[in-house]
Amino acid sequence: MIKIENLTLNFDNKKIFQNQNITVDDGKITVIAGANGVGKTTLLKIISGAIKVSDAKIINTAKELFFLPQKIRYPEGITLFEYVLSSFYKNSLKWFLNNEEISKTEKILEELELSDRKNVIIDNLSSGELQKTNLAMALVSDADCLLLDEPTSNMDLINQIKILDIVKKLSQKGITCLIIMHDLNLAAKYGDFFIGIDKNCEFIKGGKEEFFTAENLKRIYGIDFEVTKNESKYNIQVNN
Repeated sequence: MIKIENLTLNFDNKKIFQNQNITVDDGKITVIAGANGVGKTTLLKIISGAIKVSDAKIINTAKELFFLPQKIRYPEGITLFEYVLSSFYKNSLKWFLNNEEISKTEKILEELELSDRKNVIIDNLSSGELQKTNLAMALVSDADCLLLDEPTSNMDLINQIKILDIVKKLSQKGITCLIIMHDLNLAAKYGDFFIGIDKNCEFIKGGKEEFFTAENLKRIYGIDFEVTKNESKYNIQVNN
């Protein structure tokens, strides 16, 4: 569980968050939504510890966090397999990998359908393959909480769905996932809980039915939406 109480953050005398509260349950997909510049990535960085805040009470019971930023600078000239294996060296002075670690990595690559790409230079991977590779690193690290900043950006619909299907399977195994998303229809399909951040950097929170209302979405984005529901499926469109 991740719980933040009375979150307050100012940058250059500008109020970002003021007395905001959230609770993120274990083993769920929590979607963070909102327009650009309202603090979505900042919120993930606060949870990850990359941004320190003094004016908040933060409870984090996750054993291991894995933060996947939107932009990553990949090392040149190494293979997919070498890149994933590098996760074992981050927090230690290891000089070699044992058979158990190599076997674990190979099994994870097989589960993510990356085995046939493991010897490909990372520069030659597609955006979808890169994101699956990053998720492989998260699994190798034994993270039980994933912080994903727009992991499906710049992907076609098929690859977006493949990545989100993987995230869904991870949550079903008990891994907590916080994910920034812009596609509200995909968010409604895959998310369990939702945090919207409006233009005043205030949080609108709730489960699917509570969150996806025309009133909430207008408050978050400043435009009119039409929200329809057919059984458990939502259709969310801008109302021109």
